Amino acid sequence: MARIAASTLSSFESAVFADERQRPTWVYTPGLTARPFWTREQCGRLTEMIVAFEAGREAIAAEIAALDTSRMGVPYDHLSVAPEQIRGWKNLFFFKDYQPDHELMARVPTIRAITERFGPAQLDRFELFLSVLEPGTHIPPHFGGSNCKLTLHLPLDVPPGDAAIRVDTETRGWASGDMVIFDDTFDHEAWNRTGRARAVLLIKAYHPELTAQEIGVLEMFAPLSAKVYRELLKTKGRGQ
Repeated sequence: MARIAASTLSSFESAVFADERQRPTWVYTPGLTARPFWTREQCGRLTEMIVAFEAGREAIAAEIAALDTSRMGVPYDHLSVAPEQIRGWKNLFFFKDYQPDHELMARVPTIRAITERFGPAQLDRFELFLSVLEPGTHIPPHFGGSNCKLTLHLPLDVPPGDAAIRVDTETRGWASGDMVIFDDTFDHEAWNRTGRARAVLLIKAYHPELTAQEIGVLEMFAPLSAKVYRELLKTKGRGQ
């Protein structure tokens, strides 16, 4: 448990980062490999889960296309990005703060089947959501919350043209259909400068170098961590 004990999990205090380009806004865990973008082959035990989502991409896209997305009016709650900056970033949550939306999940059986297949070691349930960038939207440069997790984008509907994400110094698009895997604790931004919305399924996963025991400790603290996170958002006038 040395890495977890040395993390900021219990204190939420400022940390000294091994890589100055990496600045988690929430919890920093030392001793984990840090790279802006990851390949499927670098993801170890996460690879099977990634392949499952990629194999189900067309079915997932069809199921989501049949949903009523009028509920997507609230921007994502974020510590480092003010809501007025991201009004065109719309989201529909299947999991939020580890709680599933059972009504929504019943309408997306492919997502439900995959989430039931994989446990916390492959799939983090803090959040899993449809992420839409409306035309002309730019999410400004910012840092994510925790380096013990990776962020995964499964492309669902990507318009041709200038729609991309920059992480650190590298910019990539979503057009290939493959999962885009990155560490959001590096400075990153995303934009959609086309005339049509861009849609991806945003998935979180624990860092593949964490042991089952370390993940167990993180999961034990997860409900309290989510509660503290929400309270901190309220102090900034954000969240619900």
